[in-house]
Amino acid sequence: MIRGIKNLIALCLMALLCSCAGVSFSDWHFPYMMEVQQGTYITEEQFKQLKVGMSKDQVVFVLGYPLSHYLFNKTRWDFPYQNYTNNSLKKSYSISILFDNNANVSQLSKTGDPLFEN
Repeated sequence: MIRGIKNLIALCLMALLCSCAGVSFSDWHFPYMMEVQQGTYITEEQFKQLKVGMSKDQVVFVLGYPLSHYLFNKTRWDFPYQNYTNNSLKKSYSISILFDNNANVSQLSKTGDPLFEN
């Protein structure tokens, strides 16, 4: 009796392993994967408001505080943004703002994909 149960369990395990043999788990996806946005999303109107000579308070009013606020350099603020859809990167950009010794914007730069899509 016990031997028959062990054989039945072994047979079920073999059937389960054989049924999974053709599945490539790296290609398998869930039916729906949530879109993940990380960073600071900046609209075209916000970016157009940024000007050389603005104070830090004015930049905070337009964009908010950066994610890396004073992390590495007190005169540089970075605003990165990434958008993942179905586990792949769809959009990525970064806006960097450099300040002079008087805490006014001295340089604006943007890198990455186009910032604004209609």
